[in-house]
Amino acid sequence: MHTWLITGANRGIGRAIAEVVLEAGHRVILTARRVEALREIHERYPEQTIAFPLDVQQRTQAFFVLERAESQGFIPTVLVNNAGYGLVGALEDLPPEAIHRQIQTNLCGVIWLCQAVLPFLRRQGKGFIFNISSIAGYFGFKGTSLYNATKFAVTGLSEALSQEVAPFGIYVCSVAPGPYRTDWAGLSLEKAPTLERLDPSSPYYELHALMAERYAQMDRQQPGDPRHIGRVLLRCVEMGWAPRHLILGDEARQVWERYTFLRNFPELQFISHEEEAPTRA
Repeated sequence: MHTWLITGANRGIGRAIAEVVLEAGHRVILTARRVEALREIHERYPEQTIAFPLDVQQRTQAFFVLERAESQGFIPTVLVNNAGYGLVGALEDLPPEAIHRQIQTNLCGVIWLCQAVLPFLRRQGKGFIFNISSIAGYFGFKGTSLYNATKFAVTGLSEALSQEVAPFGIYVCSVAPGPYRTDWAGLSLEKAPTLERLDPSSPYYELHALMAERYAQMDRQQPGDPRHIGRVLLRCVEMGWAPRHLILGDEARQVWERYTFLRNFPELQFISHEEEAPTRA
């Protein structure tokens, strides 16, 4: 039996992972910004769960949750850094406060939880960290530049961290789902104000109009079942091993196959110490 710490366990992918591992007999430290949102799942599994409020933007809260969990005998062996959300709209139109929240939640939140959990995993000489990135953490797409930036960062962080902690028996995995049925494209999605109200004065009006239509069609109609992600992560833990990268879903595979040439940086040029100008093709 393992003890999982899951952030954002009140809804979406986090809730689905929690349900899968609880059904398998594991214990879960449930966290969400509003602990009331965790009441139903905690009441269904009162012996297997404890629940805490956690705003992942606040580093001190991450460490406090670990202290309280340890005091109740819940010492994590698996961390799922799931808490996060989408911020969409042309970069030029994004307010600074929205940019700050996105980075603090999607990136800094992952960092704070890793720092808080790693001492426990090291002492045990084993453990898993699953950082929920996205297929958008491997390919950049117009209209999601800030979200791309945070997920690219999570992917890079995970790859480097996996090398740092491998000697301690800890596996770190960047989990990159494609579209799964959650409210990511609906209630959980934050939009640039000019996208939210489809402001025709924005120079990005046409892009925003296309995005608004796309997200309206996509909301909760995504093909992937989020419980599938829970089953995959559970299987990794049961096997005692996890890869550094997991790209989940047929749609994510199709994106990879369609755009993988972008990861080869077709316009990359090397400039030696003796050179001063790139060559235009």
